[in-house]
Amino acid sequence: MKSKLQLLKDIAEFLNTETHRQSMIDGALKMLIDHSNFKTGWIFFINEDGRHELSAHYQLPPTLQYNGHTYLCNDKCWCVNKFNKGELSNATNIVACSRLEKAAREMPDENNNITHHATVPLISGVESFGLLNVATPYSTEFQKDELDLLESVAFQLGSTLKRLDLTTREKENMIIKERQRLARELHDSVNQMLFSIGITSHAAKALKDSEQSSLAFERIENTSKYAMKEMKALIWQLKPIGLENGIIEAVNHYAKILDLNIEITVNGFYNIPDETEIELYRIVQEGLNNIRKHAGTKNAEVLLEFTDEELRLVISDKGRGFIPAEKTGVSHGLTNMHERVHKMGGSFEIQSRQGLGTVLITRIKLGGN
Repeated sequence: MKSKLQLLKDIAEFLNTETHRQSMIDGALKMLIDHSNFKTGWIFFINEDGRHELSAHYQLPPTLQYNGHTYLCNDKCWCVNKFNKGELSNATNIVACSRLEKAAREMPDENNNITHHATVPLISGVESFGLLNVATPYSTEFQKDELDLLESVAFQLGSTLKRLDLTTREKENMIIKERQRLARELHDSVNQMLFSIGITSHAAKALKDSEQSSLAFERIENTSKYAMKEMKALIWQLKPIGLENGIIEAVNHYAKILDLNIEITVNGFYNIPDETEIELYRIVQEGLNNIRKHAGTKNAEVLLEFTDEELRLVISDKGRGFIPAEKTGVSHGLTNMHERVHKMGGSFEIQSRQGLGTVLITRIKLGGN
């Protein structure tokens, strides 16, 4: 059995790397039971209406597994009632558990001598998530050091659950911002072009001169082609089709849609998580969109450079450039890029001078450094 401090350290390291709610609670519960005096455990999540749900369990006796965990999940019990009343704040010995008593009474040979359990709420700040319960054969009361360990693990679990919830909300906010940005793009570009087509086609009806009429319809054709290209670019921002073949192919394809001539260079060993690759692709999209709309050039360069410690993404052009201070907080594209980089814990730098082009530099730490 590990020491209390070593076990807490191992669980903390595990929780710090977890990004999936279910695997987090399953893994933490298993580590607690495997490396302590506790022999079984289960976690209830409790919603705002006070209803509890069995969210994780480990090494339950046959009685508590019976018929879809019916003895654990059905009816009321002391610990859930106390939790719902806000009267449970510390790790507590349950003197008599109606669930365990009923299971032992109806299936006396299948309960592995589990008759009592301890419980502790999963709390972080003012937010409550549920209960962590543990039990040991022949144990009717747990010692203070065991309850202290239970409280420490529950605190870690509560903090991690809050972190995951905040991450989920942040992702949802990013999706909302992305939709709002695309709505602005549609209004500012495609909508205006469609309006222009409508005006031009209406005017063309009244033209008697065949040459002028021909020029009007040529303008309609060119504008509609440009609108289609703009629409394709926006659709690609919604769904990066082709990213399954890697970021390089996806960026090349997107550059073709934007009618940009792009040169991509990769230095170092390219091996990054899928989530990071998607975020990098979105950053490149924003950078290329800015070049097409504002740089006054069709030529761009993208550099991906990998070392053991750092990933560096550089997007550059030799276009008209700008004064970065004047664009801060104004350019939606640059703001989105900065937010994405910040979310990954990286740094974002803009180097630009009027008439001398622009360089956008993203740096992301790798390897946990």
